[in-house]
Amino acid sequence: MNFLLMIAVTLIEALIIYKIRFVYSRQPIGAIVLSSSTILIFYLMSRFTTDKYVRAYTFNFATINLIFLIIMLLYMWQMDQDLKNLQAMRGVDFLMVLGNKCLSPHVPPILAGRLDKAIEIYSDALKKPRIIVSGGKSSPQLATESVLMRNYLLDRGIPDEMIIVEAKSVNTMQNLEFSAIKIRQIWHKDIRPRVIIVTSDYHIPRTKYYAKNLNLPVQFAAAKTVKMLKWPAMFREFTAILWYHRYSLFTILGMDILFSLSMCL
Repeated sequence: MNFLLMIAVTLIEALIIYKIRFVYSRQPIGAIVLSSSTILIFYLMSRFTTDKYVRAYTFNFATINLIFLIIMLLYMWQMDQDLKNLQAMRGVDFLMVLGNKCLSPHVPPILAGRLDKAIEIYSDALKKPRIIVSGGKSSPQLATESVLMRNYLLDRGIPDEMIIVEAKSVNTMQNLEFSAIKIRQIWHKDIRPRVIIVTSDYHIPRTKYYAKNLNLPVQFAAAKTVKMLKWPAMFREFTAILWYHRYSLFTILGMDILFSLSMCL
């Protein structure tokens, strides 16, 4: 009976892992409720079972799921706070538009939103800023993200001399690093340049974290993402955060596993 119970717990956990992205991408609140319910069930099983191995097994799964849920909720809360606290900059020297994966010769909707936001800021500025489009190759068969972004801006009336192409970066950290190098090569004034990073709303928390680590004094502008695309993108962003902090996460999960194993002694 206890062995069958452990198999049932394993199947439930496997099903959650397999389906949670699908559920979150369509009903994020439903995914949070589902995760919370699963955690509660596992904790109750570990609390009331008499078998020490089942207790350790269910407690371990419950704690791992709880850690992931807390990280997701913190990310969602941080995104909400960052968007509320965005401040408009009076005057700007550079707009840094971060790339996004392109799977066709056409700029995808999320990236188009970022570029449209940059065009809006550019159009409203009395002194026109230079626009840095940052992104390398998403696919060997396509042009770089930055070239597609440049073409998009040109088609909408942005002068070519106002566009700076950064075509080597392959992730957000490199977007910031390589674009900052471009700015240093161009900027020769004694005062610090005023830079606005333009990216999607869901991408703001991780971008701010990277910019802080790189000691880049910048402001941010958020391009609004339609809900149909926002929730899947937020889940991808969540996995990117997990990957960036993977060593700390592995340490925490290792401690959880050791604690769970101690229940078997």
